Amino acid sequence: MSNIALPNVSSTDNSTFDIWFGAAPANVEAQAGVQLRAFFLNIAVNLGLFAFQVTAFFLLKSSHLGRRIYQPKTYLVQDRLRVEAVPTNPIKWIRRIFSIRDEELMLKCGLDGYFFIRFLRAIIIIFVPLMLILVVVLFPINYNKGKGNNYYFDSDGAEVQWNVAGLDTLSWQNVDPARTSRYWAHLICAILVVCWSLFRMYREKVNFIDVRQKFLTSPEHRLKASARTILVTNIPSEYRSKEALEALYDVFVDNDDRSRLTIWVNRDFSALRLLVAKRRSLRHALEKAELRILRLTNKKYRNRTDSQDDEPGKEKTSPELPALDDEDDPHSGHVQQTLRKAFEQDCSQTTEPWHKYVKPSATAQITLVRGKNDRWQPTSLFKFWVSGEKKKVPKIAWLRSEIARLTINIESCLGKLDDEHLFPKQNSAFIQFDRQMAAHMACSLVSHNKAGRMSPRFVEVAPHEVLWPNMGLTSLGRFIRTCIAMVLFFAILLLWSIPTTILGALSQLGPVVAILLALLIQLVVPALARKLAVLVGAPTRSKREVITQDFYFTFLFIELVVLTAVSSSIVKIVPLIINNPVSIPTLLATNVPTSANYFFNYLIVQSLGFSGSILFQYLRVLYITTIWPWFTQTPREEAWLQTTIPHQMWGNVYSLFTNFAVIGFIFSVVSPLMLIFVSITFSFFWVAYRHNYYYVQRNKVDTHGLLFNNAISQLYAGIYVMEIALIGLFFLVRDSQNNVACKSQAIVMIVVLILTAIFHFVMEQHLRPLYEFLPVTVEDSAVDAERRLLVAQETVEHPDDQSRPNSNETDMSEPSALDKMTDGHSDTTAKTMSTTAQNARKALMRLKDETAAKITDMQIHLPETAGTNRRREVGDQLAAAIAGYPDELIDLTPDERVAQLKAAFQDPVTRESAPVIWIPQDAAGISEYAVAQAKKYGRFLQYSNAGAYLTKGNKCEVTQPAPDTRPDWLLDWVL
Repeated sequence: MSNIALPNVSSTDNSTFDIWFGAAPANVEAQAGVQLRAFFLNIAVNLGLFAFQVTAFFLLKSSHLGRRIYQPKTYLVQDRLRVEAVPTNPIKWIRRIFSIRDEELMLKCGLDGYFFIRFLRAIIIIFVPLMLILVVVLFPINYNKGKGNNYYFDSDGAEVQWNVAGLDTLSWQNVDPARTSRYWAHLICAILVVCWSLFRMYREKVNFIDVRQKFLTSPEHRLKASARTILVTNIPSEYRSKEALEALYDVFVDNDDRSRLTIWVNRDFSALRLLVAKRRSLRHALEKAELRILRLTNKKYRNRTDSQDDEPGKEKTSPELPALDDEDDPHSGHVQQTLRKAFEQDCSQTTEPWHKYVKPSATAQITLVRGKNDRWQPTSLFKFWVSGEKKKVPKIAWLRSEIARLTINIESCLGKLDDEHLFPKQNSAFIQFDRQMAAHMACSLVSHNKAGRMSPRFVEVAPHEVLWPNMGLTSLGRFIRTCIAMVLFFAILLLWSIPTTILGALSQLGPVVAILLALLIQLVVPALARKLAVLVGAPTRSKREVITQDFYFTFLFIELVVLTAVSSSIVKIVPLIINNPVSIPTLLATNVPTSANYFFNYLIVQSLGFSGSILFQYLRVLYITTIWPWFTQTPREEAWLQTTIPHQMWGNVYSLFTNFAVIGFIFSVVSPLMLIFVSITFSFFWVAYRHNYYYVQRNKVDTHGLLFNNAISQLYAGIYVMEIALIGLFFLVRDSQNNVACKSQAIVMIVVLILTAIFHFVMEQHLRPLYEFLPVTVEDSAVDAERRLLVAQETVEHPDDQSRPNSNETDMSEPSALDKMTDGHSDTTAKTMSTTAQNARKALMRLKDETAAKITDMQIHLPETAGTNRRREVGDQLAAAIAGYPDELIDLTPDERVAQLKAAFQDPVTRESAPVIWIPQDAAGISEYAVAQAKKYGRFLQYSNAGAYLTKGNKCEVTQPAPDTRPDWLLDWVL
């Protein structure tokens, strides 16, 4: 180490400063040296970062923290989705990553997870063979006897030195003008890139169609409610009724039997949704306020020295109010009077048990003002003009009273769901058929004789993916919102031109600075694109991801690829293209070769730095270990942190990696070195994402592969830009006599460009009908597979029943065969929306009580001994509690299944149950006192301290999800 000299910043030979900040070199040799040093320094820094992240991953993955971060699907999901523990040996781990079968990926990750891994694999298959061929062919041609630092004579006879150095000696611009015949090799390689890429893209699309159809027609998927349900939007007023829609769509069921149709006409529940959202926010505020009291009290309680003091929770307080009956009318005078007295008692309470340890003044107070409606409301700085009688009350008392009041209002609304004045009908409806093929036929055929009516339609809509606020959009409203979204998107492009211009200038100076600026795009733009997708009117979360993918990829392609490559801004480029579109090839040809160095460094950061971060997940490690403990987390927040499994935002990753592939295509012939970096990038990410999708992530949104198909189509952008750039480059090539030397090659590339466009158009026309809808030819095989599954289930359930029909005798056209999950209860359809919602709420309450009893039986409060084993046991208890929730329809009783299925496509806000204020059990007994005191509010305000504990360190510890968690929350994935 003593032989290493530190650089002197003030010296003239300031190579380190040159590398990081791009000081201009004095000559060509110095410039080449700086470029190469910066290039290898970038590799070294990111390789070191990659080694650190991978090492940290292997050291942490088997610890308690690592179990939560790196392998939550080994214990925090239902049994059918659990996977084996991550191998501790790195060799066994990498062997397991490579041995995961496609069927396992589909089962554990969903179809989108499988297809994303397939997309990475497809890009590797495209680029690795091209890398092996083009590097071997073009490197010697570009480098051997190239321009380099040689001299040439210009048109005036003056001797001039070429300025090609560093990595540029391996690229297009190093070919000597005296050897322009070498460009035929570039033409052949370009044709090879185009032909091989188009062939593989076609094969991937065909495979996508085949895999998607097999998945959608599998018996397990066909039995889902979403497989037989379509969403129809923009319905005319004359068809906005159950009877009218049944009369229209009964042609798709056998014998026009309308009993085989289930229809939900959507309503505008925005008013009810606002009440529920406000109640949730107040619930959160009340839990935080209660937890603050518990922590202050228990901190003093644990430090007390007099062991003879009475337990605070056992002290006598003011007389209890008569309990409210669950059947009491919320608007009766008795209920209103009881709730008013409960609020007054909470306000006047001066002998609270915790007063022995905490002064009453330490609790939060809130100032209320009497409004015109004689109701007390909190004052606000934004309503300073409001005057009236004011008073200060404990914040907890007001929150309890306000939650009870909102619960009464919500219950009142839930009894009026069929009131068209309160909840008007919207112009959309969900229609469920008795067969999957009927749903696809109804969605693919035109429903109305007038253009734009009852369109667009969507199939394979899962209930938990519906964006309910977008259910009432009209065609005109959707068009206006789309125009607004496009204007906003163009504004984002314009605003981003400022950092992009800086980035383009810095790309030739300081690669690290430029790359850091470019990575900001990944943090900001996806969220904006997702907001635009919702603004456009995406009806479901899966459709939102598809639109986000389009927005985000377009942004990346324009800002990060095209504008960065030409070192310009969209403000300058757009007028130039409009005024002189023929100049596009020349513009690309003069700028693309010189921007390769920037993208080299960009891909190095992605392949080494960010592939390692996918495994290490430093943001989650930092959040869980450092950031989260600084905040006051309630038991509900702690349960959310411990039980929530990361899910992938598909629009982000598909667009980003499609953009990487586009960069590879553009520079594949101009700078073949790019193929090496693209191949390495996708290989590293292929390994990292296989681990994440198999062991870590559970995806809430599944487009069934449509994002993959979009990504493959977007690859054509790279092909087209490459061809246009090569056309311009061939026309710009001059021989030693300054004559156009590659006109023939340019003409051939023009022909290749035209043939590529023709192939693209024909392929899309040929395959597009199969992208989304199922063909009729797959119905027979799907019915046979479903018949075999039902017969197998009957064999398991009734092994000794000799009268059971065999598989060839089962009539799949009967409703009972397709409605096995309802056990013949399909005739009990509720006549009104209020009745449907009420039946669903009652079923959920019964299921909630059953689940709570089951969880209570397995709860064991572990002693507070420090150590990893105890934390693991707490995690196991939490996992066991999650496993106690039903995750298959077969887990429900027949009545519960009927209620669940009949309300599946009704706005979930209509099944909202009263909240439970969840506080932790504590040593001082304050939580027991709070639970007992809350009973005076009856069903309108409930407290619970089950499964939550306040530790000696005043931290919350949970062994179950929140008591008011919907008991059917795991059923969302099977509907």
